[in-house]
Amino acid sequence: MSDTPHINQPGGPLRASEHPNIAGRERELRSLADAIRRLTASTVTFTASAADTQSFADELDGIAERLERYVPDEIPPRYAGNPKHPEPHDFFQYDVMLGLYNPLALPIRMSWEEPRAIGRACFTTPYEGPPGCVHGAVIAAAFDQVFNVAHLMAGSAGPTAELTIRYRHPTPLHADLVFEAHIEAVEGRKIRSVGSVRSGDEVTVEATGLFIAIDPERSMNLRLGNDRDAAGE
Repeated sequence: MSDTPHINQPGGPLRASEHPNIAGRERELRSLADAIRRLTASTVTFTASAADTQSFADELDGIAERLERYVPDEIPPRYAGNPKHPEPHDFFQYDVMLGLYNPLALPIRMSWEEPRAIGRACFTTPYEGPPGCVHGAVIAAAFDQVFNVAHLMAGSAGPTAELTIRYRHPTPLHADLVFEAHIEAVEGRKIRSVGSVRSGDEVTVEATGLFIAIDPERSMNLRLGNDRDAAGE
C-alpha cells in the first residue's frame, strides 16, 4: 500500500467506512475529531487571560453537553471490517494511536510494506515528555500498535505479553519520525517481533515484543482481561 493522504486531508480521497457508527458521516466525524485535536494543542500552549479562559471553558462545556445527548447506552463497537485490510486505518478507526476518528490519536499514518509495518508520525506539543521530546510512554504505545498492524497483516495476531523499549536517544517533537516493525520469529502461538523508530538517519528507539497469537475475530469480541487462554496461560 502506498503512503497516500488519508480521508479529509488535502488531496486525500474520501474513504467509505464499514463501521456502522461512521458510515455516511465520514467527513463530518473526521472534521470533528480534527477540531478537537486543534483544541487540545491550543489548550496546552495558549496564554489568554483568566476571564477569556473561563469563557472558552463555558462554551466548550456547552458543546460537550450537546454531544453527550447523542451517546447511546450501549457504546458502539471499536472495530469493523476485515482486520487484514490493505488499509490498516479502515480497521482501527477509533484506535488511540491510529484512529482517524479518535481525537486522542495523532494519528500515526500506517502503511504495509511487506514484511514491515511502517508508521509515520510528527508528534506535537500535547505528546511532550522531556522538554522538546516525545514522551516515552507515547513511544511505547505507538510501538505496541505498529507491531499489531505488522501481525495482523502477516496473519499472526494476538495480545501483548511483553514489550521492551530501549531509548537510545531523545526522540524530538515536531520532527518526521518513521516507525518500523516486523515479525522476527513464530514459535507455536508465540510471536517475537522487533522494531525501531528513526528521526532522519538516527535510530532513537528500538523495541522488541512477545505476543500470543489468537484468532483475530475472537480477539475483537472477547475481554482479554478475563481470558486466560488469550494471555497464554
